[in-house]
Amino acid sequence: MDLSTITPVERPIEILHPSTKRPLGIRVNLLSIDDDRLQKIKRKITDDRLALERKNKSFRAEDIEENRMAILLAATTDWEWYNPTGKSGDQGYDADAMPEFEGGVPDFNPKNLKAVLIKLRWFGDQINEAIGDTEAFFTDSKP
Repeated sequence: MDLSTITPVERPIEILHPSTKRPLGIRVNLLSIDDDRLQKIKRKITDDRLALERKNKSFRAEDIEENRMAILLAATTDWEWYNPTGKSGDQGYDADAMPEFEGGVPDFNPKNLKAVLIKLRWFGDQINEAIGDTEAFFTDSKP
């Protein structure tokens, strides 16, 4: 087995209602935190932290939040908003409704993603948890 072929792949996750854990009708495509495309951001975070340490300064809570946002934005490559399946009347479901954000279905772009992540902290928490699940980004090519 050639170990160089074992690399993380992009994967989708379902965004779940934070209370009921039911799918909301939003599927988000994510990169692994170990994906090469995230290296630039990870290095910048490390460089910023080292620069602060050289000045005998500490990381602020705001810095940590900004870094979290940068990683979430970079790791999220696309989303799909769709009408979830479910029975009408189920708690948390309206089988005839698309999920919306501030009155509409947002196009995928960094501005809209950031707006959702800022307003819906739980949305970002689910992405953050998923990108930390390293094992889930690897597929076994053998049947």
